[in-house]
Amino acid sequence: MKKLSLVNVLSFLVVAVLISCSGSGIKYGDQILGLGSPINLQHKSTKIILEDYFMDTQRIDSVQVPEELTHSLSQDKKELVLNGDLSSPIDVITFYTKDATYDLLLKKSTKQQVTFSLLDQGYRKVQVKGEMNSWDPTSIEFTKNGDRWEATMLLNEGMYQYLYVVDGREKQDPENEETVSNGMGGYNNLLRVGDIQKENPILATSDYSSSKVVFASDTPENTIVFWENHRLETEISGNQVEVKLPGNIGSKERTHIRAWTYNQSGISNDVLIPLQNGKVVKNPDQLVRNDARSWNMYFILIDRFKDGNPSNTRLIDDPEIHPKANYYGGDLAGITQSIKNGYFKKIGVNALWLSPISQNPETAYGLWDKGGVTTKFSGYHGYWPISSSKVDDRFGTDAELKELLKIAHENGMAIILDYVANHVHEDHPVIKRNPDWATDLYLPDGRMNTELWDEQRLTTWFDTFMPSLDFSKQEVIDVMTDSALFWVKEYELDGFRHDATKHIQLEFWRTLTRKIKEEVIAKEGRNVFQVGETYGSPELIASYINSGMLDSQFDFNMFNAASNAFGQNLSFQGLQDQLEQSFKYYGNHNMMGNISGNHDQPRFISLTSGEVSRSEDAKLAGWTREIGIPKPFAYQRLNMLNAFNLTIPGIPVTYTGDEFGSPGAGDPDNRRWMRFEESELSELELSNRNTYSTLSALRNGNMELLYGDFRFHVVEDDILVYSRAYFDQQSIIIFNKSDAEQEITFDLREGISYQNLSSHFETSDFEINNGTLTITLSPETFEILTN
Repeated sequence: MKKLSLVNVLSFLVVAVLISCSGSGIKYGDQILGLGSPINLQHKSTKIILEDYFMDTQRIDSVQVPEELTHSLSQDKKELVLNGDLSSPIDVITFYTKDATYDLLLKKSTKQQVTFSLLDQGYRKVQVKGEMNSWDPTSIEFTKNGDRWEATMLLNEGMYQYLYVVDGREKQDPENEETVSNGMGGYNNLLRVGDIQKENPILATSDYSSSKVVFASDTPENTIVFWENHRLETEISGNQVEVKLPGNIGSKERTHIRAWTYNQSGISNDVLIPLQNGKVVKNPDQLVRNDARSWNMYFILIDRFKDGNPSNTRLIDDPEIHPKANYYGGDLAGITQSIKNGYFKKIGVNALWLSPISQNPETAYGLWDKGGVTTKFSGYHGYWPISSSKVDDRFGTDAELKELLKIAHENGMAIILDYVANHVHEDHPVIKRNPDWATDLYLPDGRMNTELWDEQRLTTWFDTFMPSLDFSKQEVIDVMTDSALFWVKEYELDGFRHDATKHIQLEFWRTLTRKIKEEVIAKEGRNVFQVGETYGSPELIASYINSGMLDSQFDFNMFNAASNAFGQNLSFQGLQDQLEQSFKYYGNHNMMGNISGNHDQPRFISLTSGEVSRSEDAKLAGWTREIGIPKPFAYQRLNMLNAFNLTIPGIPVTYTGDEFGSPGAGDPDNRRWMRFEESELSELELSNRNTYSTLSALRNGNMELLYGDFRFHVVEDDILVYSRAYFDQQSIIIFNKSDAEQEITFDLREGISYQNLSSHFETSDFEINNGTLTITLSPETFEILTN
């Protein structure tokens, strides 16, 4: 039972009357736009920024919290402080307004105190770096305690790779024998926090009709179900949990059902069901451009994609710029032509991420001077803005951008734009007029504050000609959020990819998202999807994702784990661990970007093939030698990576050329001209592109690969089997990355028909007997079975 104050009781009675007057309907309001993100309780006390959720916090009358918690609502109703923790893994907090109630999920803190301790052997300084602190050894101070160096941290349950740094040199923990490969020829220690082997309950979709949804739950009595941000009553029969769909929600085109359950071990997978006019969405044809979970995204570095308008091609006339570092001529017109000629439709892409298009400088900057190669650089990539509102004329015009958006939308494609807020070029008017808006280039100790990504995360510069802006100043936040808002108001963009997200204070993201909600989402009724770029720990990445900030970030930790498993032959166990960690931090139906690579990293296929070594300077390799054609096996490994990305929860993000296997070392070698024509592709490249197209068609055509739950069946060093299911629709994904044929046997899910199960890649047969499936896979292959 929950304790209610007198104010809470009165509010509850008022809302109860309102609901009872609406018959079988629900009294919903317009105060929370989109799905309210769960609230993760912190150790002892949690501060909630209510403007992250509510459009007008003044409309909040009262708050009902679980009995284990106490709460304090600020006088201006913009902050709520919760003290204490839950006795169960999840519960619900309810907000009462005059018009409706709103429910948000609470998650119990899993943080535990962990002490790192190292026996002193005459050390002068001891530090630790690992996944728990984004590999930043300066983030925690060790103190000498007797004959040991010690430091304490609060860490969530999970596994963390780490190393000590002793007097400036890396050192494994001599008292921890558990290690894991770092994918580069070395090993890190592995720290386990909490009982990570415990079995959490499973929740699955079971059945539906026009008026109800039924779930299969391991713990039906603990199942919590929301329609949008309103809790629904549940009816239990055995392990089945039934909810009746509200009868008055048919006028709302897209809404969602969400559900969770729990036992004392922890929280189940979450379940997400899209509704169209109050009815369960049955097939992907009902999904639209605003449904970001249905996106299959493709990243285009505009200058290197296609020259559709040679008249705007203009290189920087400077002999000190190597041709690889100058403009090639790709532009917006080239992208529009590729939409019109059907290239993206052929490969199944329905969303594009475009590199920055704001004006960049006319002269050369920067310097590379290694390996006998010396060059300056142009701003062909778009990340050195001298304007925050003008389209770079080398990429096109305002009219060409609007034409691109028009053609894309007519073809059902979403377009998100790369926006740079963290820094500007030294010639940008905003820094010329306000030089005090830059962070300090020099630190108090005299060091230059450049590329100190973690040590000086919120102030470091990318280069001496690119001042980082000081977002601790409100006037900087105001100007730069207005600049971003301009792009989505002036052009019908579907969202942003935000550069250097972790280097900007949270208040910037809150202010920008608030402006987008008020000026675009609420007024125009169109969604604006925001995905960030943050390299770091899952906790750091997740801190930018909630209802008041970003929708998503790129999951670089997932990419690293997938690259290790498929590209470096490490065990699939590491990939399972990373998937489960991502589910824990971002949810089972997250919208994280699952990348095949990007413009900042050497190509996966060249690393896998060995043309580029993980232990070498990949940029230097690209400047000093020709990175040749990958070995045949690497093409199949790339197919596996793409198959993985397109079948796990999240949004697959394919970097230009990874659909067929474009090679390359570090940038700019990984930014070669795009190749389209069959005559330009080798037999292996053409085969890979065809495989990618088939994978895209499967993802785009099966609801379970967009909204289904996720379950592992087999995880071994070289064998991986998992499935995804959405009611009676199921896909089973099977990998064999060994060099031998493998017979794989595993138990199937119950309650699903397998009569029409079919394969899409391998020609070998499979058998089903008494709920068990047996399939034989050739070496270095994968299979996807669908019913």
